[in-house]
Amino acid sequence: MAQDPNAVSEVPQNIKDLMSKYSFTDIDDNPLKVSSIRYLEEDRKKIYGGNKNFESILTADHVLSVECVPKDEADDIKNEDKEISEKIMIITGDDIEELEIEDMITMEDMDLSQAIEFTFYENGPWFLGGIGKDSLAHYRGSKFPIWKKQLLNPVCEASFKRLLCIGLVTNIFDRYCFPMPEEEKKDYTVVDDHGNNVELPRPVKALRIWNVKKRAYDVVSARLEGDDAPKVGQEGKYWENMLEEFRQTRGIEYIDGLLASFKAK
Repeated sequence: MAQDPNAVSEVPQNIKDLMSKYSFTDIDDNPLKVSSIRYLEEDRKKIYGGNKNFESILTADHVLSVECVPKDEADDIKNEDKEISEKIMIITGDDIEELEIEDMITMEDMDLSQAIEFTFYENGPWFLGGIGKDSLAHYRGSKFPIWKKQLLNPVCEASFKRLLCIGLVTNIFDRYCFPMPEEEKKDYTVVDDHGNNVELPRPVKALRIWNVKKRAYDVVSARLEGDDAPKVGQEGKYWENMLEEFRQTRGIEYIDGLLASFKAK
């Protein structure tokens, strides 16, 4: 019989025993030892279940957060700062499944709690991303030139107008690592002169990651980095300089007319 985490705060002993017998390993196949077993928080359950690859989490009998420490450190009482990993386990009937997600940059599997979560909105909702924290650190430094090139060398006039409307992009974007809801993709897609769809960048509003030790979220910087990216506080000046270049190359009336039409909307 399925257990309701809202009604039962403690995981039944038979489920704990089942998890204690399960063989957990880290990414390098080093053995881990279970240190804690609890039901996964409902808000996290909804976020993970909102990903089409993990919809089974929403109908499982048990959705567990199983915290583990390296087996060779488990009995070291002097080490008070053991590395803790979290395994998300689902049990449906007699089936047990450990949920992992692939980092789209390194192509390596990682625990769900190691994946960056993102939102496009001021107050959520949040979504499960396809990238880990280490990969993100590198990725943030490579995306600004991609955005700038797309604006300076647009494939069509429609894409230029839409990019100009979006404005300066200073946060990370990626259609695969940070996919937007299906119904909103049309707002970031234009059709070029040959009838082909052109995808435009949609920057995230915020990023976060689950801190296993604190059992709480840590804020993660979404800010794009790199030598050509504007520094904090210099965004307005940077964007105005770009607009001035466009006025010189495309015409003052044309650019100012486009900007005025954007504001009118």
